[in-house]
Amino acid sequence: MQISRMFEMLYILLSRERVTAAELAGQLEVSVRTVYRDAQALCEAGVPLYAERGRDGGLSILPTYKLNKAVLSDEDRRCVLSSLTALAQTGASDAATLRKLTSFFGSPAPDWVQIDMADWSGRQDLLLATLKTAILERQLLGFDYYGESGRTSARRVCPTKLWFKGHAWYLRAYCLDRHAIRTFKLTRIKRAQILPGAFPPEALTAQADDTPSSDWEEPPMCPVVLRVDGCMAFRLWDDFNEDEITRLDGGGFLVRAAFPPGEWILSLVLSYGAHAQVVAPDELRTAVKETLQRMLPRYKD
Repeated sequence: MQISRMFEMLYILLSRERVTAAELAGQLEVSVRTVYRDAQALCEAGVPLYAERGRDGGLSILPTYKLNKAVLSDEDRRCVLSSLTALAQTGASDAATLRKLTSFFGSPAPDWVQIDMADWSGRQDLLLATLKTAILERQLLGFDYYGESGRTSARRVCPTKLWFKGHAWYLRAYCLDRHAIRTFKLTRIKRAQILPGAFPPEALTAQADDTPSSDWEEPPMCPVVLRVDGCMAFRLWDDFNEDEITRLDGGGFLVRAAFPPGEWILSLVLSYGAHAQVVAPDELRTAVKETLQRMLPRYKD
């Protein structure tokens, strides 16, 4: 308890030029006598702590202490604080830890990035908090999951980590129902809750051997060629890489890309409306035609 209190005192003194014993006593919830006793212990441990008398007096640490005790370069400290700033915004790092290291390093944390994993509705806040608790405290997790067919299934998993792949967040976990590591898209997870019980040995073994690519095998890619009108340029840079886009003389674009197979390719093409035309493959051209034919009767009076 005393060691923890002394570290807290050190954090406070590093972040401020001078602090009175009464202020420290109030923040640490101890007596002024205890503050002076802890201050003496810090001095004996090699911390250059000194006291100034008078109305503006108080306890201080020599300014050079921050530099003399630093074991990291300026660039190292900047990288650490930058990383923790980003992690603190996702909830993966505690903001208190960031404040403590900022005090130790003697420099402010750079405000260079803002990360918000929640959706615009705010409904994902509870899910993210539940996932974080389950992962860090190694607790079982239960939820309903929407598969590609649209059907839901109840899952019980041993969560390992959150994984960002492409444009979406996923949960890596050992599925107790499938007896294997699985990847679950966060937007398809519903009604997540922490369950009682511990991770079984089989889950611990699977997680120890797991890497992000162990069960994420890239499917055979389907080459696709699209002709897109110039008015959809703002979409192209979101959906495709620069080297996949060729600007045509007429103001439009030719896109040559490759995608994993699936219905989502058809959805992507249709999302461009009348401003995109499938050049190849013929199978995708046929699928677009058939889909439009099935849609047309829905819009007849």
